[in-house]
Amino acid sequence: MIRWFADHPTAANLTMLAIILLGTLALPGLQRETFPAVENDMVSVMAIYPGATAEEVEDAVCRRIEEALEKITDLDEMHCESSEGLAKATAVMSEGSSMPQFLDEVKSEVDAISDFPGQIESPVIEELGRTDLVISIAITGPTDPVILKAYAEDVKSRLLATAEIANIEIDGFSDHHIRVEIPANRLRQFGLSIAEVATRIKSQSVSTPAGRLEGDQEDLLLRFDDQRKTIEEISDLVVISGASGATIRLGDIATISNRFDRDEARILFNGQRAAILRVTKTLEQDVLSAYQDVADFVEQENRQSPVGVKLDLTQD
Repeated sequence: MIRWFADHPTAANLTMLAIILLGTLALPGLQRETFPAVENDMVSVMAIYPGATAEEVEDAVCRRIEEALEKITDLDEMHCESSEGLAKATAVMSEGSSMPQFLDEVKSEVDAISDFPGQIESPVIEELGRTDLVISIAITGPTDPVILKAYAEDVKSRLLATAEIANIEIDGFSDHHIRVEIPANRLRQFGLSIAEVATRIKSQSVSTPAGRLEGDQEDLLLRFDDQRKTIEEISDLVVISGASGATIRLGDIATISNRFDRDEARILFNGQRAAILRVTKTLEQDVLSAYQDVADFVEQENRQSPVGVKLDLTQD
């Protein structure tokens, strides 16, 4: 084709030849995308409320954020999710509005909230960067969901450290809890009620800010952290103490186990319980390069993974 243009050197042909050459030179640097870019329209508000239950977070944090953001005229929709110690709100901007202005309004309204609990940390407000799904990784093998989730978390951290990707979300599990079961006859034996046991667990598992220590060179934030997060730590909680110094610990009267809230949240892959890692990239990252990084990682991981554990690429 280039030879044909050379044999017919008219102005139009030379222009077309220049376009073809420029296109050929630019081709290796073109960004490869699955879908066209879409302008972002969401802002997130995240607030940490240490030691609070999901119900306390909903009432003391989410409700106040929702009431504040409802005043914004450019707000299309908004929702807030509450979990133990954390509130995550997402505000969606109306079509045609300005994102910088919308972000400033969200910050102003949240900063103006004056009746947050004293223990809450300063809310983090940021524009949500849009990401695209690259591929998913299915991890199968461990039958214990706690072990499977722990292994998936380890894979996630190592993959994020080695690959050019934006984020990884783990699916296949509901909220994780440590479950405490006490037979009714044991409660009667020691004259306890469920409410009393719950109160004693809460009073001995605390994580809360403890003020600020100001100095000449720097200030230090103090925190009292005695939160029990493992079965062993919770088993060691004292539920009854006598004048003689004798104690009854929670592990002496209760069965304590790791579990996930809802079994229906689990995912099966080829008939096996699986953890699904959904890998996403930013708009600036190349989809094929990101895919290749993940594929290389999975191939290497399968060579060194424990016996019975397998990683499969899916949703390509």
